[in-house]
Amino acid sequence: MKNSLKEYALAAEIIGAIAVVISLIYVGVSVNQNTNAVMVANHQALVAMDQSTTDWFKDPDFAAAHVVSLEGIDKLSPVQRAQVGSYIAGKFNAWEFAFLTHENEMMEDNIWQGWNAHYVSVLKQPGGQWFWSEERGSFSPSFVLYVNSLLAAIE
Repeated sequence: MKNSLKEYALAAEIIGAIAVVISLIYVGVSVNQNTNAVMVANHQALVAMDQSTTDWFKDPDFAAAHVVSLEGIDKLSPVQRAQVGSYIAGKFNAWEFAFLTHENEMMEDNIWQGWNAHYVSVLKQPGGQWFWSEERGSFSPSFVLYVNSLLAAIE
């Protein structure tokens, strides 16, 4: 009887170990699926953030001010400068969201590269450089370092 009791105990330990391994595999798969869902949600949030900046162009006065800002921010009236500044702030806020999401490995590299190229094009515009010189203190330190390094390469 002692031998069969030991055999049952050994079998129970083996079954318990197998159950633990199966549970860990299940948890690993669940975490991976959750990570993928979060990455998709982050991308959708970024699309929504950036899409909201296109609403500005429904206003013909803003669209005209934006065109003028491409020649130089100093050619804008104070009201136009405020409008263009608000538009660019939306772009930079979305860019920072994308940057931090990518830095936290919650955005794939290929998605980041496309968004980053878009926002770098905004930075290269006179309004982007003006905005950054005025408002860089409103952003996270790691994003400031990143944008400053890009700006140094542009200049």
